[in-house]
Amino acid sequence: MAKPSTQSTSSIQVAKSKLDAALDRLDKAIDSKAKSTNGSGAGNSKLNKELSAAKAEISELKEKNQIISTRLDGAIGHMKEILES
Repeated sequence: MAKPSTQSTSSIQVAKSKLDAALDRLDKAIDSKAKSTNGSGAGNSKLNKELSAAKAEISELKEKNQIISTRLDGAIGHMKEILES
């Protein structure tokens, strides 16, 4: 029965990779949008605030992703121990 655990681990890794890639694309898109602004004062200020908020959210999501990944890895390891005993 070790195969389902291995499959779960790989699907978790695939999901984590997809999330990381999506967050990186979002970060790049936000940076690109900020650079393409003409430097209008009010628009620039608003974009900077949005950029800061988006970067904070990305950071928070990455941190939560790491916590969840660690917990899932621990749970999978615990399940493997139970199945092996």
